Amino acid sequence: MRILKPICFVLLSLLLIMTLGGSVMAVGEVVLSVEVTGNQGVNDDRILRAITNIRLGEALNQEAVLKDQQAIADLGYFTMVEPYAEEFLGGIKVVFKVVENPVIKGFKVEGLERIQPEEVLSFLTQKPGDVFNYIKMMNDLVMAQQYFNEKKGLIIPPLRGDASEINDLMKIDQEGMVTLHLYEARLGKIMFKGLEKTKEFVVAREMSLQEGDIFDLNILREDSQQLARLQLFEDINPRLQPTSTPGVIDLVMEFKEGENRNLMLGVTYTPVDNRLLGNIGITDPNLMGLGQRLSFNMELNPNNVFNLNFEFNEPWLDEKQTSLGFKLFSNHTLSLSGLEKYQGQLKENNSYTYKYNEKRTGLNLTLGRPLNRALRVDTSFQMERVTIDPKEWIPSKDNKYVIGEEEIKKEEDYPAESFSSLKEEYWDNSLGVGLAYNKLLYTKSYTTGGYSANLGFNLHGGVFGGEYNYQRLYGEFKQFYSPLEHTTLGYRVMGGKILGETPNASKLYLGGELSLRGYDIRRVSGDQQLLANIELRQRIPNVENLEAVLFYDIGTVDFDKYYQSYGVGFRYNIPLLGQLRFDFGWNPESGKHKFNFFFGEMF
Repeated sequence: MRILKPICFVLLSLLLIMTLGGSVMAVGEVVLSVEVTGNQGVNDDRILRAITNIRLGEALNQEAVLKDQQAIADLGYFTMVEPYAEEFLGGIKVVFKVVENPVIKGFKVEGLERIQPEEVLSFLTQKPGDVFNYIKMMNDLVMAQQYFNEKKGLIIPPLRGDASEINDLMKIDQEGMVTLHLYEARLGKIMFKGLEKTKEFVVAREMSLQEGDIFDLNILREDSQQLARLQLFEDINPRLQPTSTPGVIDLVMEFKEGENRNLMLGVTYTPVDNRLLGNIGITDPNLMGLGQRLSFNMELNPNNVFNLNFEFNEPWLDEKQTSLGFKLFSNHTLSLSGLEKYQGQLKENNSYTYKYNEKRTGLNLTLGRPLNRALRVDTSFQMERVTIDPKEWIPSKDNKYVIGEEEIKKEEDYPAESFSSLKEEYWDNSLGVGLAYNKLLYTKSYTTGGYSANLGFNLHGGVFGGEYNYQRLYGEFKQFYSPLEHTTLGYRVMGGKILGETPNASKLYLGGELSLRGYDIRRVSGDQQLLANIELRQRIPNVENLEAVLFYDIGTVDFDKYYQSYGVGFRYNIPLLGQLRFDFGWNPESGKHKFNFFFGEMF
């Protein structure tokens, strides 16, 4: 088997010097002709066009001969190029004797595991019947290498083009069968740098690319995004590091941990009634560097309302990545508007609703497990005690307070029902199952691309206990696209449907900082819901903590009337507080703006 390799230029130079030392090729004799001999498949003109340094009619120049010898060799068709001289008409004739590579009979690719041989052969410009050209072969393989790197994420080790590499890379036997020996690069060591708080195993367990695996850049990109989805790091920078072992590349994962522990503290003392009011809260999504999430919030406000929330989440309970979530809550929502209407005592045409305070107390347990890298299934069980406490009658705008010619006070016309009779307390327990698909892409702490989807079902009451038996279906899809470096366009579509006997407090609502930002909270309600939000987010260059937003919201609960809102806002990241969201929304009905404040993006 003949091994193709470049000309050994040192040996050729010695041969040429020995030739030039003879009486026929003495330096200085005039060159009258240049010829080529030994070629069969490659025509003379193609070879002679490569000779550009030897000048006819000028004295022989040793450097010019070496350059033209190199130029012929660089054509890639020959295993040997040997110059010599002959007497010719009182001067000399320089002859380049060449030995052609064999004629190609076929190709065979060895050594690849993930790449199919046919995929490599599609890049080869040489065909059976051609004189083998190692330069063309090297160029073709470089093109294939770039394709597999960019499109498939697989690395074929760099082709340097030296003699030892070509000996290992390609061989052609006397019958013309070309054998290419290629291989995908493998991953050597994985090194994690920059971890100060986070334990190394927290990031290592998210890596599907393992030491000794074929190095797949697509898997590395997905691993990096999977780590970004943890939202524990401000920046993640994978870096490839060459090793002394051919075909083996080490991976260095460099992390910059973010200020992800949030602390909220507010205290007010009122000396009139000697009361201490305020709130305290802490959220740590990386508890003790273990990747666990802990959140605690306690509030006592001037209305003697006490709110308490405690949440703990373990994302990796066992080797199958089972997640466990636990939540305790006791929350009040004040001054909500009731849905039912009541007649006036004195005028039956008058109608009233009431404002009420709502209290929800309970616990929630969640277990989840991934079905694949992006898809998870979660089950949840919730026990919840709901209290509806009416506080104030609200008259309709069309009410009239005149009987005959006598004007009455509206308080005298209030409905006969007492607030104590309207007060409700009941259990609303449920079992839920949901699917979550997450392919969101992050740039630092901002969502800049990709999409995610959620679909779920909750069964309330029945064997789980509770006064009302109903079912809730819900779904959500959101997607992001960044046409420019600091500009992101995102949208969300979500909907729900309730079946069965539903308490008013558990209806599907629209309005407020989490749905329609130009309306008050719980502006409309129903047994079904469709909501769409779109945002144009512009991060401010050189002010990495600030983001400006334009938004538009539209939703309905009956598919008859649609509610719209639009506005502007900004987001600001503050250490220990997290991202603060400020939105100013308008709706076509009132024309007045509504200010919304919340923590974190809306979606």
